[in-house]
Amino acid sequence: MPALGSLCLVLCLSSCARPPAVPTPVVLLPPESVFTPCEQPLLQGDTWGDAVSYTLALRAAWQICAGRVATLNAWRAKLPLH
Repeated sequence: MPALGSLCLVLCLSSCARPPAVPTPVVLLPPESVFTPCEQPLLQGDTWGDAVSYTLALRAAWQICAGRVATLNAWRAKLPLH
């Protein structure tokens, strides 16, 4: 029985021979697609038709940027809580 106790003691001491490895932090970044700048259409022209085209271009740009914000929010929701 003393030999078994000595063996356990030796095994316990050998586990303390080196310090435990320090975990490396993982940097989590959102998807690359959200880092592209949002388009900002410029009004070109001076007719009502130009204004309507500009409004449609603004709406499309807004929808793209809103999609990027939604992507960021979805990414953030998947992050582990600290």
